[in-house]
Amino acid sequence: MGAALAWALALAVVSAAPAMSVSQSSPGWDDGDSPTPPPAVVSPVAVGGGLEVVVTQDGSTSSGRELTSTSTVRVPPACWYGRGLTGAQYFETWRPGGLVEQGGWSPSADQYVDPTLHAGYEAYAAVEGHWFEATCRADAPLEYRQRYYASHPGLFVEPSDPVPAQEVEVDPAVLAQVARDAMDLPEGTIRWNPSLVGSGATVVGMDTWVWVEDAPTAVRVRAEIPGTWAQVDAVLAGMEVSAPGADPVRCEDTGTPWAEGASGTTCAITFLRSTAGERVEDGQSLPTVTLSATATWAASWTSSLDATATPLTNQIVVTTAQIAVAEIQALVTRD
Repeated sequence: MGAALAWALALAVVSAAPAMSVSQSSPGWDDGDSPTPPPAVVSPVAVGGGLEVVVTQDGSTSSGRELTSTSTVRVPPACWYGRGLTGAQYFETWRPGGLVEQGGWSPSADQYVDPTLHAGYEAYAAVEGHWFEATCRADAPLEYRQRYYASHPGLFVEPSDPVPAQEVEVDPAVLAQVARDAMDLPEGTIRWNPSLVGSGATVVGMDTWVWVEDAPTAVRVRAEIPGTWAQVDAVLAGMEVSAPGADPVRCEDTGTPWAEGASGTTCAITFLRSTAGERVEDGQSLPTVTLSATATWAASWTSSLDATATPLTNQIVVTTAQIAVAEIQALVTRD
């Protein structure tokens, strides 16, 4: 995923309206080489100073319960057109002998590669209106900022002219991060057998079936704006069951619920000692230890622009329960 996924801001940009434009350069960097053209522009609504992304999740659990939800997420824009100086202010700032040169920094003396000047700005020195210029957040990726500056030149807007129309450009990798962050993986409830009546205790030396009731089996989350979406698919890659007094076991799934006559299980743990010497936790009537089921979820993402699955880092979901472990004492009698 690289830096794009680490940077969790949507690359929402404001595109230029036609005409009125002059400079084709970008502020503060040498754009002698042709920049990479920006990706296709789509047009969702930019709200509250940011972009509204619709996030939907669906999936199911081992008990057959459906997991569905819809929400919206707002993410701040990376770059946009902002209103800048008036024509007169811009002229006085950048003209030869103007404020910039008076401050000792002279673009006309080639002390700086100067792509910031809007070509033909002199013509607007006495015209009422403002320059609209590209502005980017400092934490936006450098390559993206350069591309945006190059493709969004300064515009002079007179009072009777419309301001630059708002449109939005989104990197699907950012939508994938939004989807991943929104993914909800329920923990479920740990069950086990043997489970002695009254205490729920299992027994030392016996295979204890362990399963997670109502655990998710597959989850899909999609983050989208009109015209662009990214989808994260997550599947269970395995589960580790562990507890003090037992060797940890690796299970291929969330276990098999015990039932009378069942032939076997995919997940069982064997306790080597009882919990008689352990403390009694709050809400418990017997000494217990913590039984943990650590599920590992493998996830990948695709998008409307690329169907190739790109792996994401695994997600971990831990479910715990307090379990008592009893010892069965043999009583030998003689006639």
